[in-house]
Amino acid sequence: MIRVSASTFGLIAALLIAGWPRAGGSELLANGGFEAGISGWAVSAGTLDPVDSPVHAGALAARFSGSGQPTTQFAYQVVDIQSAQSYELSGWVSGSSSGLGRAFLRVSWFDQGSQLVSSEDSPWLSQPDGAFHPLTTGARTSPAAARQARVSVLVQADSAFSVHLDDFVFAGPAAIPPPPATTPPTPVVTPPPAPPTATPLGAPPPVPSPTRPPVGATAGPTLAPAVEPGFFSDLVNGGFEQLRLDGTPYAWRKQGGEMRTVSEPRIEGLRALALTSATSSTKWVHQTVNVGGGLHYEASVVVLAGPGSESAFLRLSWYASEDGSGQAISSVDSLEAELAGDGGFQMLTTGPVKAPPGAASLKFRLMLRPVSEGAAAAYFDSAALRQTPPGFAGGVTAQGGAGSARRNAAGGRQVAEAGRAVLPGDATVGGATPIELANVKPARGVVGQPAASGQGRDDWAIVLALGIALVAIGLAGGYELWQRRSGGSGGPGSEV
Repeated sequence: MIRVSASTFGLIAALLIAGWPRAGGSELLANGGFEAGISGWAVSAGTLDPVDSPVHAGALAARFSGSGQPTTQFAYQVVDIQSAQSYELSGWVSGSSSGLGRAFLRVSWFDQGSQLVSSEDSPWLSQPDGAFHPLTTGARTSPAAARQARVSVLVQADSAFSVHLDDFVFAGPAAIPPPPATTPPTPVVTPPPAPPTATPLGAPPPVPSPTRPPVGATAGPTLAPAVEPGFFSDLVNGGFEQLRLDGTPYAWRKQGGEMRTVSEPRIEGLRALALTSATSSTKWVHQTVNVGGGLHYEASVVVLAGPGSESAFLRLSWYASEDGSGQAISSVDSLEAELAGDGGFQMLTTGPVKAPPGAASLKFRLMLRPVSEGAAAAYFDSAALRQTPPGFAGGVTAQGGAGSARRNAAGGRQVAEAGRAVLPGDATVGGATPIELANVKPARGVVGQPAASGQGRDDWAIVLALGIALVAIGLAGGYELWQRRSGGSGGPGSEV
């Protein structure tokens, strides 16, 4: 009976998934069922091959396989979309538990300049039993700035893996092509011939002046401008795609260690930033950005803590100067730190934070803390800084992220000791706000512990109020009973 019920439930689920209401509009993927092989698909790493078994429907499916290095790999398509419209990505995925960590779908939204706006994921493949199971992001609304979507199947694994894919659909309104440019014809006017200019006898003919190339012109689309300012009005080159002539990422500077770009591992575009260390001191790269005092901001970055690193995290340091010089007013760290061995790229964020009233700039820092003097590395991609509405701040200020209290409670003396070694040039003095660290993850069991003395719950007040109410009810009931008995024994008509 149980088997019949399970089979019936599975059949109903399959029929429901097959008849999912789409987000509306067209199917935007090319060859979503892999009936034309792997035409229209690309991979960031690993291998995508057409197979005739197993399949979910039709004659062919695709097998996505890899070695586990890099730990995050994906097969994808890039589709033009409309902004502020509803889209849904769905498909069928089959995998075995051998070597497979996580498999899920992702829609990444990009703006007109091919910069990442945001990403949205489906739940993970919960049953890696070799059978096909449906995955879907559900209906998602594209951001107002989005012009393209990269739809992908992501696999995070630390060893060899193989998953099968079939019947993928990305449904939503197709992009509207821009109208063709209509330039009115320019009338052709033939100027009258210029009068002949007399040339003195024996004078040499005039030599035309050579045409000079524009100042600062560079070859190749990834080379950065020749002139690089010391600070910027917005965070630039967050994907580390623009390079200086020496190969380092434009707009970013380092403090200790070595800074370079790499093609692997990465999560977006063609490159990621690699920060390496050969000493035990904390290293970082930074960019100085102008901000408004009292405004709210949120910073994020995708991080992979490589071998030899204790942790990698994000830090914002606020300054009263426009160029980030002088003493830091205060700092705030990402809510979490990426620890070595966490597996794969992870997105870190500060959450919405409020800039101090006197802040005119911040240094956006990508931090690496090595374990020892041996070789260590951390990889960063898709860094972003955005201004947020005041209502989204949720009480988080520039003196510490929303997770600072948890980190301090969990880290205890470890956080305090670590703070003496980090950022010696920005150590707070006098009345400046101390710097919070994000290099310790919350310890298990901290949530729910009683607060420190003077900040505990007001349980005694609740008990006292309930006690007073019960006493009042008892007195009122006793008084009424006394009145009834008094009237029955000595009132008019009673027996003597």
